Parts: sequence; C-alpha cells; structure tokens
Amino acid sequence: MRDTKVSVVPFNQVSADHAFKEGEDNRSLKKWREVHRKAFTPDYKAVGQDFDEKGDCVLEEFEVVYR
Repeated sequence: MRDTKVSVVPFNQVSADHAFKEGEDNRSLKKWREVHRKAFTPDYKAVGQDFDEKGDCVLEEFEVVYR
C-alpha cells in the first residue's frame, strides 16, 4: 500500500466523503462517528480523559500497489 493523502482533522470535522471512502458499515458519516467513537473512547479513558469531539484524527487515503 502507498499513502496518497494524510491529513489531521478534528473528529467532529471529518467529512461525509471521507467516511464513505473508509467504508464502515453503510458508509455514512453517522456510522463512521459511532464506530470510531467506540474505538477511541477507551484510549481517552486510559489517560484519564473523556472522549473529545474536537480531538484530532489522522486520516489516511491509500492505494494498493501490490496484491
């Protein structure tokens, strides 16, 4: 795989387009946020914090170079 785009965006500003490209469940932004909130919350708790909707997410887009 090869990264084609890497960006840092607050959780609450991730776009519907990115959510669709990532392909979670029905590809909606609502489902993306639900799945990722569940994934990120334990990490916040591990450092004694509540999940922060304004916290940064690193978003990657990539292409498959070799199969």
